[in-house]
Amino acid sequence: MSPKLIYPSTLRLGGSNPKGIQISFTNYYMELGGKPFIAICGEFHYSRYPESDWETELAKMKMSGINVIATYIFWNHHEETEGLFDWQGSRDLRKFTELCGRHGLHVILRMGPFCHGEVRNGGLPDWLFGRPFDVRSNDEGYLKYVRRLYEEIGRQANDLMFQDGGPVIGIQLENEFNAAAALWELTAKQGDEYLSGGSGGEEHMRLLKELAVDVGLVAPIYTSTGWGQAPVLEDEVLPLYGGYAYTPWSISADNPTQRPTNEYVFVSYHDDEAETGEFQPAYRKTKYPFACCEMGGGMQTWYLSRFQVEPVSVLAMSLVKIAGGCNFLGYYMFHGGTNPVGKTGYLNESTTPRITYDFQAPIGEFGQIRSSNHLLRPLHYFLQRFGPRLAPMATVLPEGAESIHSEDIEPLRYAVRTDGNSGYVFINNYQDHVEMKSHENVCFKVTTERGTLTFPRKNLLTVRRNAAMMLPFHFDLDGLNLRYATAQPVTMVESADAVTYFFALPEGVDGELAFDLEDQDRISVDDGGIERGEDGTAIATVPQNTSVLIHITREQKRAVQLYVMTAEEASTLWEAEIAGKRRILFSEVPLAVTEKGLDFFIDGKDEFTFREYYYEESLPGWISDADEYKASMELDGLFRRYHVQIPCIQIPLHIDRVHDHKVVINIDPEVLQVVEDVLLSIDYTGNVGYAFSGGKLLHDHFHNGAPWEMGLNRFREQIQNGEIVLETTPLRKGTLTVDADAVMAVEQYFTGEQQAVFHQITAEPVRRITLIAGHVQKVGFEIL
Repeated sequence: MSPKLIYPSTLRLGGSNPKGIQISFTNYYMELGGKPFIAICGEFHYSRYPESDWETELAKMKMSGINVIATYIFWNHHEETEGLFDWQGSRDLRKFTELCGRHGLHVILRMGPFCHGEVRNGGLPDWLFGRPFDVRSNDEGYLKYVRRLYEEIGRQANDLMFQDGGPVIGIQLENEFNAAAALWELTAKQGDEYLSGGSGGEEHMRLLKELAVDVGLVAPIYTSTGWGQAPVLEDEVLPLYGGYAYTPWSISADNPTQRPTNEYVFVSYHDDEAETGEFQPAYRKTKYPFACCEMGGGMQTWYLSRFQVEPVSVLAMSLVKIAGGCNFLGYYMFHGGTNPVGKTGYLNESTTPRITYDFQAPIGEFGQIRSSNHLLRPLHYFLQRFGPRLAPMATVLPEGAESIHSEDIEPLRYAVRTDGNSGYVFINNYQDHVEMKSHENVCFKVTTERGTLTFPRKNLLTVRRNAAMMLPFHFDLDGLNLRYATAQPVTMVESADAVTYFFALPEGVDGELAFDLEDQDRISVDDGGIERGEDGTAIATVPQNTSVLIHITREQKRAVQLYVMTAEEASTLWEAEIAGKRRILFSEVPLAVTEKGLDFFIDGKDEFTFREYYYEESLPGWISDADEYKASMELDGLFRRYHVQIPCIQIPLHIDRVHDHKVVINIDPEVLQVVEDVLLSIDYTGNVGYAFSGGKLLHDHFHNGAPWEMGLNRFREQIQNGEIVLETTPLRKGTLTVDADAVMAVEQYFTGEQQAVFHQITAEPVRRITLIAGHVQKVGFEIL
């Protein structure tokens, strides 16, 4: 096929910072510094997280491959009482934004005024109800308040815009305008009074943009959500989209079962003639880049919808969006949070828990690194390293792809992105709320400018149920052609002598990598097989349960190496830029880069190991910065292997059972001062779980079958004398009837089974272990 037609966008967006770095747009992707740039946005709400922990969590997000932080500015978190704005503590927008910039993270401010976000009134203050105007309208009375809000935000973000050298590259205007509303939570629940879904159309969006510009909120990118009936300011705003595997808003008492979504069927989003399901914009699809702000990084449980998010659902959605031509990813949420308690009451939406906003996100409410994070990181590293190659590539769907529907399990779902020569085959065998089947003996035939390529040639693929993968063809390796691979590229490092590429084997797939070699090139593999063909190719095979190094030497050129990892090992890979050098580490214990060095966050254990790829002699090692723990190192081939030992800490819990459904926990408050956190894991059966101390609600949980996790350090000032009371209401299966003939008040009777019981409660210390760069001779560092 012909290369993708790419030309400068008609979007009147973009701009430069004081260093001359420019943001601009083609019709297909964003450019940063004149090169294609794939934004990987992760939603993280500063006002739902303690200020003292922001920097740590931003470092975790950066380590997860996120390069843009998106955050809502909830109006009622800042002006709960009319005229009294609060920008202190966990509401300090300026400090949060500055920390993002310090960590090299761009920022998109989603500043409403309506945000939704499962917050009370969608973020609008209670005191806007009952005014002589409609909210979300062009009424001057409403816009007067919006201007005042924007002025406050402008003061907080002063000098932090991209044009000033700051991190803010984007402003989102409103949210889900004409597409969604929220309950006015202060009204009687029997009324379920909804605030306005929006009026005024494009003119309203234009007025909001003008207000933003007037108060100094000038950014190279203005966005708005594009789904539903949302108006789009043509050529002035980049519309954003998304999708969720779990749609609790579609569940009701009369309709308790969610239907499968269309998010896991391949479509071509940037093709005017293609069938694209619910994505039917008013403008030509090829006019703007297809960009996302709300791809489900998880989902918040709702009262009528209790589910456990499958980690692969997040990865599969990302791959489907990318395959369809998305060059701008946005996860909602990437980091969970905790609702603050307001001055006048709780700030949650009534369909969701009062306190927890964990969202089952890739990084949890208490900083937990989840399985979905381990699946996403290799993909994000790929996009950061090789995104400029991918971004210009067009989507090609196989014949018949448009007839595949969400519940269709028979055909293999796949798509290609290509520039006509090289590219990637995307395969997705996951579908929400559907049991998919495995596909065996799979082989692909791809026609390129170089001819027809059939792969794999030796061992046909088995695509397991729920598998999601991306396989390259004609992939450039420092001038050497990788004809195809049944392994996914992740990242690379280079030195004067060699360049090393890291590839991940999809789970259940044997690796097969075919290289075009010159006669004088030499190839070896430390475990596996090599077969050289008459056409100059060399095919390396790698068993799915083995990680191997493939080494290729070339005359008068750098050596090329490929470290091909098992799926399990790839999930432990972490990439960091430290002192101008790229570092590749393998650790089951989550880690992040700080100003000191490497911070490891270890749960419960008193020792751990990690490895670092040792590709250059000048790379310093890692040593302990504390007397109470030590790190030792040994060489392991091309790796340095570290073993870290730390003192054992026990967290004694004294538990008194008042009833099966109510227990009292006592913990020594001093323990909370000497560890990063104490994570309670609560195994219970019930409807809603509540945690109290001193009669105040600390945390809650809608039971969904998974353990209820609660970090205690956040509440250490509220936990009185170390006492926490846990209580759960009954989980019922049966019939609730109302006795209308009751003498006085109405009485309810339940018939059936009900359970409310705490089974087991455990506590694990979370400790932060810091290693700093240094020479192995330093104190606290031993060579084995």
